[in-house]
Amino acid sequence: MSEPEQLRPDAGGAAGPGETALILAAERLFAERGVEGVSLRQVNQAANQKNNAAAHYHFGSRDGLVTAVLMYRIPDLDRRRGALLQRQSSDKGLRFYLEAFIKPLADELRPREEGNHYIRFMQQYERYIGDYEFARTISPFGVEIYNGLEQLLYYLPEEVRRFRIRHQINIIHSILASAEDRLSRGELSHADIDLTVVNLTDMLEAALTAPLSAETIARLRG
Repeated sequence: MSEPEQLRPDAGGAAGPGETALILAAERLFAERGVEGVSLRQVNQAANQKNNAAAHYHFGSRDGLVTAVLMYRIPDLDRRRGALLQRQSSDKGLRFYLEAFIKPLADELRPREEGNHYIRFMQQYERYIGDYEFARTISPFGVEIYNGLEQLLYYLPEEVRRFRIRHQINIIHSILASAEDRLSRGELSHADIDLTVVNLTDMLEAALTAPLSAETIARLRG
């Protein structure tokens, strides 16, 4: 998937019942099997579509369906991040920005009729495309969080700073995807999620500000 495909007007957030059924089926199958392991026919069947060409008609291709899932989830997720960025706080430090990123994502674990698959989908999406470039284009508050972290970590060498911020996203998705999977298996309760979020935030705050080792400094100097 080199370039995200453009959605038709009837897809994404403005989708009707049939399109929504396809989006939710794709999200679940991509989360469970990986993007490349799912065909349009399988999505049609999982969405109980009588027309075997329904997914192709509405979204064009598997990549179009991937984009549709992103468009279905990210705008609302980003709005909630924006609300947290606008909250009053006397300390807009690392924790302020980490909470703005993590808490709305953890809210995706709340019980809902179609089940919870989005965070595992995001893991599979990153593996499939290799980055979050398109997701950033529809997540302006996510970009604001990234920029806020960069500014607070200005004192770190650029290579180290960007490495840490980039990989914190992978860590967040990995831990919350594991929680999502354990919830689906009944191995974790929703009451445990708040502790998971706080512990994850503590861990990342420490990781982002970890002092450089002598070995890292030596390698940076070449």
